[in-house]
Amino acid sequence: MSANTRTGATLSARSSEALSAWILIVPLAVLYAVFFAAPIALATVESFTTTTQSGLGLGATTRRFAGVDNYVSALSDAGIRDGFGRVFLIGIIQVPVMLVLATFFALLFDAGIVWGKKFFQAAIFLPHAIPGVIAALLWGALYLPQVSPIVRALRSLGIPADFLHEDVVLFSIMNMTTWEWTGYNMIIIFAALQAIPKEILESARMDGASGTKVALRIKLPLIIPALVVTLLFSVIGSLQQFAGPAVLRGITNNVDSRFTPNLAVYNLAMNEGQPGTAAALALIVALLAFVMAGLVLQIRERA
Repeated sequence: MSANTRTGATLSARSSEALSAWILIVPLAVLYAVFFAAPIALATVESFTTTTQSGLGLGATTRRFAGVDNYVSALSDAGIRDGFGRVFLIGIIQVPVMLVLATFFALLFDAGIVWGKKFFQAAIFLPHAIPGVIAALLWGALYLPQVSPIVRALRSLGIPADFLHEDVVLFSIMNMTTWEWTGYNMIIIFAALQAIPKEILESARMDGASGTKVALRIKLPLIIPALVVTLLFSVIGSLQQFAGPAVLRGITNNVDSRFTPNLAVYNLAMNEGQPGTAAALALIVALLAFVMAGLVLQIRERA
């Protein structure tokens, strides 16, 4: 085979590989541009724009540059600030409880000491398979005093239960989130446990380590990357609380239109005619999520 023939074959192979790569990249790039980059760009433009309509909202629409007015408006709203405080409480109270439960179940199933392991794994994961809005509706029915069998049972025992009380409703939402996401995080942690080399565990047992010591001193340190991933997802998820508060708002006055930042974004845009402020708040939430992700990843690197 001549040198020219070999060169031509090499170029043809490279062209074929490049074409295959572009075939795989282009659909993803289009989806990224349409569903991620474009919405962010539009939201950014909208966040620096104010829209007014003449004629009591029936006339011509006028758009003008608003500078940072929308951001100031969002951050100066006391209700929105309270909403950020609530998701912060979710992050420091609910997230640790959920991850401890998920880790406990994962360690329990990995140890192989649970009868009917597959059944209980599926049972714990099942709540995550239920769409969030439907789950919120189910919990709303369980919280509503007029129809809730739980409330009736507690009150029959002399316990004045009110899961929708203004001092309790946030914890009710935390309960909904824990119920829905514990199984999801358990699966991630369980998969990490299953990936631990069996030789390491066998060596520890041969050295006389008990099951508890193996779990705490060997397994947990080896699954720190998986724990960080679940922490990252959970922290960002706490910031993005929407479905639960949105559903409960329909059955109680103790959940207002600013209960969480994302609920405030929805109401500002859809019900209050303030798309600029809504866009500004959405970008603030996105920026906070980005910062939180960076902090969690820094923790992972140090770990």
